[in-house]
Amino acid sequence: MSIITFTTDFGKNNYNIASLKGAIVSNSPNSKFIDISNEISNYDIIEGTFVLENSYNFFPEKTIHIIVINSFYASRVRLLLLKRKGYYFIAPDNGILSLLFEDIEAKNLRYLEYGLTTGDLYRNIAKLIREIDSGKNFNEIAYETKNFIKRISIKPVIANDTIRASVIHIDRFGNCILNIKKEKFDQISAGRNFELRYSPKNTITEISKKYSDVPFGDELCIFNSAGYLEIAVNTSNAGEILGLEKGSVVQITFF
Repeated sequence: MSIITFTTDFGKNNYNIASLKGAIVSNSPNSKFIDISNEISNYDIIEGTFVLENSYNFFPEKTIHIIVINSFYASRVRLLLLKRKGYYFIAPDNGILSLLFEDIEAKNLRYLEYGLTTGDLYRNIAKLIREIDSGKNFNEIAYETKNFIKRISIKPVIANDTIRASVIHIDRFGNCILNIKKEKFDQISAGRNFELRYSPKNTITEISKKYSDVPFGDELCIFNSAGYLEIAVNTSNAGEILGLEKGSVVQITFF
């Protein structure tokens, strides 16, 4: 029995996720389905990468992770199959796999073309899963990949005394997650004080351990459960209140 996860931009009130699951179970009736998220913002492969990279490795090895985000970015596109760290990943050839794993090469991938319809997409995903379930050698599945689309992830700009970070994700509570993790922050900080400036006149100078460390309605920064630095407002929406959105730049200065 295969465990199959879904990370899509279909939305929860859309028949497409049911159609995709139906196509899969028709070919692999013992499959077990788990939705990671079907609420990824439309076409947003960066958000999809963030959600998946912080969840995929909690599943058992041999789990098949299906990613269907921005699937029809061209008139005729391809599905890529990646085997990595004991997991399988099936995704459109739109750069998302290179965001998830920066060091993948064409030799790590197999591909299937699909046509203009969602039906073609579903049938080919189901075909790949059936071949994985059959125990086929990875190199015997689908076709050898000569090239694939690569995307460069948004990296913080780091100097001796500054980090220029960006908002890469805003969760449903309005917490604004930055593209800097605790390990890198601590490395640059080296125990120094800091000033996080999220607008020309507004700064935060302490790392909180929990949201309630500040009064209701006050802003704070905190390392979340995935280890990313985020800007939040206690019991409110930081994105709306502080005027932050995806791509907003935040400067952290150490002294």
